[in-house]
Amino acid sequence: MASDFGALTDHFSIATADLILVESSKTPVAESRAEARDENGDIAAVTYYGNDGGTISDASCTYLLKSGTLGLDSLQVGELSTGVIVESIEIATSNGDWPRVTVSGKLGTFAVQAPTGSAATATLPADIDLVGAKKAQVMGFTVGSGCKLTGCSMSVAASITQADDGLGEPVAYAVSFDIATVTAEFVRITAQPSWTVTGDLIETQAPSTVEPQAAYHTSTATGEIPITRDAA
Repeated sequence: MASDFGALTDHFSIATADLILVESSKTPVAESRAEARDENGDIAAVTYYGNDGGTISDASCTYLLKSGTLGLDSLQVGELSTGVIVESIEIATSNGDWPRVTVSGKLGTFAVQAPTGSAATATLPADIDLVGAKKAQVMGFTVGSGCKLTGCSMSVAASITQADDGLGEPVAYAVSFDIATVTAEFVRITAQPSWTVTGDLIETQAPSTVEPQAAYHTSTATGEIPITRDAA
């Protein structure tokens, strides 16, 4: 197959026989500009800094779970290997598509500094499995009676901290981790949508009520799952 057609590059080495790559991008991080101006306010000198040599890039890959089962604890945010940092993972399921996993991060970085005894990664919540099928799927809850789940997503992020030298070039990196956020979408059939959170999911917003014109009532609910840094 030609090398100039379709999604080909798995920047994060996550794809499997079931979790296939469907989109990929890589963009060099833009440099910043420092300038000196003359007596007339015109630019007299310019220096660009922040990504000398263009080795650091932003990258994103979208994967589709076409079959099989995906345990979310097989995914991590943080430094997967030297020069490969996952900043965010977005997992989306719906009644109109197969599960999609979008991974974004940075490539070409220095090794991340981790606290003693700890890793530079955090693993996604355990006990949540997705199946490779066109359906909305629960993530840490059960669906109440009289309503149907129409979509569910999870978002997990890592924050990258960068230290620069006197010339404005990066010399060190560290990562810290946030909470996993779950959003569920429902449609009312015979009763107000409801859910029961399970495992580590903490409800932050109970199911809402939206009553559109000439359409079935809909609802959204949100929750959070704490994630912790992995041991070294």
